[in-house]
Amino acid sequence: MNENKIFFFFILLLFSFISIEIFSQKISEVKNIVGTAFVSDNITPNQAKAEALNDAKVNALKAVGIGEYITSYQLLFTSQQKNDYNQFFSSDIQSEIQGAVKSYEIKNERIYCKNDFEIICEVTIDASVIKYETKPDINFDAHIEGLKGFYNNDEKLSFTVKTTNACYLTIFNITDKEAFMLYPNFYEEQLIFMPFNEYKFPIAKIDYTLHTEYKHQETNRLVFVFTKTQIPFIKMDKNQITTSENIFSWIYSITPDQRKVKYYTFLIQK
Repeated sequence: MNENKIFFFFILLLFSFISIEIFSQKISEVKNIVGTAFVSDNITPNQAKAEALNDAKVNALKAVGIGEYITSYQLLFTSQQKNDYNQFFSSDIQSEIQGAVKSYEIKNERIYCKNDFEIICEVTIDASVIKYETKPDINFDAHIEGLKGFYNNDEKLSFTVKTTNACYLTIFNITDKEAFMLYPNFYEEQLIFMPFNEYKFPIAKIDYTLHTEYKHQETNRLVFVFTKTQIPFIKMDKNQITTSENIFSWIYSITPDQRKVKYYTFLIQK
């Protein structure tokens, strides 16, 4: 009996070490990282602050030795700032990103005149930066069918999903005015998807109704995040409204071998 208990304890301990090895990732703390941007007739102080913050994030990544593919980070942060992901989603650069700013705290900000012609906005941050030690799993993939490029106002959204691995799915929608989690939701719990089974959305007896208040058309960007384990997304309000920054911070906090991300863009027109 005692031998069985010892063996069982050893097995639990072994799995604990395996789990730590699989999901561990190197997190570095960097302090007093400075980012700058110009204030001009075309760039307001608030816009300059956002650009300076983006510059500080890139510098935080450089500080921990993530020097490759800096253009990828700059495009990502600029996309977040302007809510324009068309170029970012249509390229493969997101797979090149080798780390992420997990969190940050603004320690200081100021606007000053560098000379008679230049006004500088400066932001200083402390940041927690993830440096990936794994590569994407090339055998982990997903296929999404049934999405269209254009939808009429108040038309219903539906699609099917099939994956190569057992996994969980979280879906976000980033529109021209907001970002929110589409699935799971109050009516649809998060299921584990079995390999090569086809799942039709919506899963429950509800409608994904597409609506826009714009006079002409609205751009919607669906972000499908498949993960090998269940990783809840919690940075949202009771209506599941969040921000693009929260979405990407969550995505890039997951190691590349544990996730597969798919992007789709469509327009709603009146």
